[in-house]
Amino acid sequence: MENPSAKWIATVASIWIQCSSGASYTFGIYSSVLKSSQGYDQSTLDTVSVFKDIGANAGILSGLLYSFVTLDRNRGRLGRFAGPWVVHVAGAAQCFVGYFMIWASVVGLVHRPPVPLMCLFMLLAAHSQTFFNTANVVSGVHNFSDYGGTIVGILKVSSRIKVTAPLSVFSL
Repeated sequence: MENPSAKWIATVASIWIQCSSGASYTFGIYSSVLKSSQGYDQSTLDTVSVFKDIGANAGILSGLLYSFVTLDRNRGRLGRFAGPWVVHVAGAAQCFVGYFMIWASVVGLVHRPPVPLMCLFMLLAAHSQTFFNTANVVSGVHNFSDYGGTIVGILKVSSRIKVTAPLSVFSL
């Protein structure tokens, strides 16, 4: 028998993850700091933004990983490394590396990277959102299969509500 409270705890956790993961929706807030600190013109900033959009919308890898780590036949083989949390960890690692490298270049911790490398950082950071979305939405649909549309709507709306750090973090 399933534990009904576990479904609700997972749903609340998913909503918090959706609210706090990634900052691609807030690109407009920090893009001016990115532009000025890196010496970009508007065309170059637009190029970086395109890679943000590509990363945020290319969720094939997250779907494949979710399928692999949640299949019943793989659970025995993977042991502790099975379940949606693995997808969350992969997304968190990407998010950290991508946004950390962007932040490090903005504040001068590392030398200004070439534009293609900054595009890679942005793609990696934005791509992390697909891992959070996949793990949260698919788990929600599995937990509330009779209300799939409702849970998808709740989780996708919560991904638009962002709990982000103030802009001053980028201009330390």
